[in-house]
Amino acid sequence: MLTRRWFSLGFVCAGLALVASPLSAQEVKASGTNMFVPKVVESFTLADGSKVSRVFFPGFITADDPSNPLRMASMTCSGTTVDGKDGKPVRSAGTCDSVDAQGDVAFYWWRADEKNGGRWGFLGGTGKWANVEGGGTYEPSFQWKDGRMGNSWKGSWKTK
Repeated sequence: MLTRRWFSLGFVCAGLALVASPLSAQEVKASGTNMFVPKVVESFTLADGSKVSRVFFPGFITADDPSNPLRMASMTCSGTTVDGKDGKPVRSAGTCDSVDAQGDVAFYWWRADEKNGGRWGFLGGTGKWANVEGGGTYEPSFQWKDGRMGNSWKGSWKTK
């Protein structure tokens, strides 16, 4: 169940890491994969029997386009997930940040309340990401037995 909930990530991320080649005022479309190692830092049960988990997701971004500025950027996400007492995901949401090879930081929000995947968006950043706007979708694509996971993402954005 924890794995299924984390598909929502990523953030975010995905996240959420929907960055492409040269950023300009033109719209950019891109896709790739985020890889994470989720770590539950706290969990508790609500009065209705739902389970809440707060999770930390260190990882990295891959992009289908080798010239994407976030290709192989480090990414750190955090979020909260709620599972019903039946163990099925109800909703998850959080934020991420990534640091690219040039040292610029991008910030993202993510949420998962769809059946299989979620949405993400930029919250700005530094350097080339300071005025970026846009977002996209993600869905779970990898799950290893040791808990590691990956999400496939796609999206579009532009800078001002």
